[in-house]
Amino acid sequence: MSSETLRPSDAGVPESGNEPWNQPAPWIVFLRKHVWLIGGLMLLTMVTVMRPLLIRRPPPPEITGEVPAFMLVDQDGTRFTREDMLAQKKVWVVGFVFTRCTTTCPAVSRAMMEFEDQIARSKLGDRVELLAVSVDPTHDTPEVLAEYAANLGADLEHLHFLTGSQAEIEHFVVDGFKLAMDPAINPDPSVFEIAHSTKLALVDPWGNIRGYYSIDPDGLSELYHRTLAVMRIEEDEG
Repeated sequence: MSSETLRPSDAGVPESGNEPWNQPAPWIVFLRKHVWLIGGLMLLTMVTVMRPLLIRRPPPPEITGEVPAFMLVDQDGTRFTREDMLAQKKVWVVGFVFTRCTTTCPAVSRAMMEFEDQIARSKLGDRVELLAVSVDPTHDTPEVLAEYAANLGADLEHLHFLTGSQAEIEHFVVDGFKLAMDPAINPDPSVFEIAHSTKLALVDPWGNIRGYYSIDPDGLSELYHRTLAVMRIEEDEG
């Protein structure tokens, strides 16, 4: 035999590092091959999980007043009181209209209907109710309001039209919501006007007034998000 030392390869022995026990596990090979894909999926998952924690929820709107005790009737002639309102434990949106109005009231009514549709699309119809209160109660009887609602095509499932005595309406609007309600002078004697607010009031389930919002698209958007904020108060306390 030659005195020359044989190398492992010459003797038919695998070179060091090629032995099966020196090979990485299959899962390590997979990770090395797809490291960028796996990293991207992990980042996406982390962002999805953390997103609810990173969203800044605005605080609920401050209380600006309180709905007073009242006794009114709806378009069906059914009595409606503050106790009935609070018993439903819902968020309320209140607007002020009258059926003889040809200027701003149709826009207020349409805005309330649009808001009702938005709430329904958000699957929140069982948590929000709307009240359209007449500031012309002498003329706007339940029958007149029912006809007005029908002409508008209003969905009366969650939108209610209210009227009552002159004293009760003034107490509700002026004393409760701190809004003006006065006959307005119009150069056209055939047009009857009552000066009143066109804003929509937001009321929480406990009868607290949470602000007034305009009926333009920006105002309705703000009202929607403020409504959600008021709902969260109830969820947190529940």
